[in-house]
Amino acid sequence: MKQRPLLQSSLEGIGAALLLLLPFIWPFLLRSNLVSYYHRLPIANLVGGLLLDWIGFSILGAAALVAVQRLPPIPRRICNTAFAGLVLWRALDVLNESAFPVAHWSHVREPGYIAIALLGGALGYALPRTSRSIERTVRLLLAAFAFSALWIAPHLLHLALLRPAAESIAFNRPTALLQSPSHRRILWILLDELSYDQIADHPSPGLKFPNLDQLRAQSVSFSDLRPIGFFTETVIPSLLAGRRIDKLRGTLDGELWYRDDSQDRWLAYDPNATLFAVARQSGLTTGVAGWFIPYCRLLAPVLDRCSWVPTAGSPEVLGASTEKSVWANAVVLPKALLGTLTRGTGFIKAAEADRNVKEYRDTMQSAQALIADNRIQFAYLHFPVPHPPWIYDRKNHVLRPGGTYLDNLTLADDTLGTLMRQIQATPSADQTTIIVSSDHSWRIPLWRRSRSWSEEEERASRGRFDDRPVLLVHFPHQESGSNVGAALPELLEHDMIAGMVRGQINDPKDLAAFLAQRRR
Repeated sequence: MKQRPLLQSSLEGIGAALLLLLPFIWPFLLRSNLVSYYHRLPIANLVGGLLLDWIGFSILGAAALVAVQRLPPIPRRICNTAFAGLVLWRALDVLNESAFPVAHWSHVREPGYIAIALLGGALGYALPRTSRSIERTVRLLLAAFAFSALWIAPHLLHLALLRPAAESIAFNRPTALLQSPSHRRILWILLDELSYDQIADHPSPGLKFPNLDQLRAQSVSFSDLRPIGFFTETVIPSLLAGRRIDKLRGTLDGELWYRDDSQDRWLAYDPNATLFAVARQSGLTTGVAGWFIPYCRLLAPVLDRCSWVPTAGSPEVLGASTEKSVWANAVVLPKALLGTLTRGTGFIKAAEADRNVKEYRDTMQSAQALIADNRIQFAYLHFPVPHPPWIYDRKNHVLRPGGTYLDNLTLADDTLGTLMRQIQATPSADQTTIIVSSDHSWRIPLWRRSRSWSEEEERASRGRFDDRPVLLVHFPHQESGSNVGAALPELLEHDMIAGMVRGQINDPKDLAAFLAQRRR
């Protein structure tokens, strides 16, 4: 067989390296630029590390392909066909991750790599003519794929060279925290992915939510809230701005833009048109302790105190970070790949779980600090539970990797209990309105296809998706509860909270009058 030209091996090495790294790279290629929005800035070192990985894997891949061609004919054919099979399986894997998710793919993903490599090798040995045809086709496609580097590499290089000033994920402006003549306080607690159906209508047998039940017994609850969206990234900006937002994009410097279909154009998200601006105009000081959404950048002009816990993306869960150097980030993926080959994927899952527990703990610490700061009169706390991944043992009430949505539901209830005890100990406890809500319900269609989906969750879901989020409102001195059973849009939450911060809704009667007026 004729020796493969060095140029062709180089192209195939570049293409194979890109295919290997594409799930880590593709978020930085999207026209939406949301990766810049969700990451702590600057992202230069993160992207730089990926570029170095691409270069390193390309060199190793090309060298390996050249070395294989020096083997005797039969071993060479076996290696080439096994390589072609792995390339095809990786392409399917990438398509599943990025564009066309297949239910239960994660169950066959890892065994598939082993099976395909063995099957490809056997095919190369037993059917040389067929295997050679497959190998040549895959090599041609891989070399063609390598030419996408002509636009991907310059784009990544551009991102790596962009170095805006490093941003803080927390700030406290003591000079702005002037005590308002009003001593009333509003605390808004958002528990991400909390389902009304699961905590109120159809809780799973054996599950108890003492803190949620107690609050619900002394609050106005909304049992048929119609969701405004399916994803946190659109629901929360919509609730804060009081308008439905379905399409988002970011800028390279981390700003958020949204699509306004009525004006047929993209508009910058304006923090001065949010609930926090309404609170400021009403003489209230404002604070946020949040997760996922970059609150401290998005709402900086209208916040007096802020802390934000960024959620980890693909490179970060393995140990990469915007704070690390380019070289430190570059060694993360090779170490993860080596660890996978020697120890399986268990250690990666353990690292992910540790990171998720840390995100919860950091959010909890920031939220408790915000509650303790009695100068903050309108406070918003966004928690990453019961949103997956599962990080709780509900039987022993301890944080640990594993469990199900039901475990995280118990964590959400325990979290609320901790916060309520702290709120009741504050000087303004008897003047505090407490709002507990969720952005969306338990998204069963999304998680059902994941590898972590369990029989317990299947039973709890009853095979259906109940899309009702949670909304509970507890006013000062309120001792009895009531339920609003009418189907109401979730976006009404914005106007209701705006009325509270303006001092127009101060008790259940005011809220009932507000709702009656809206039904007319």
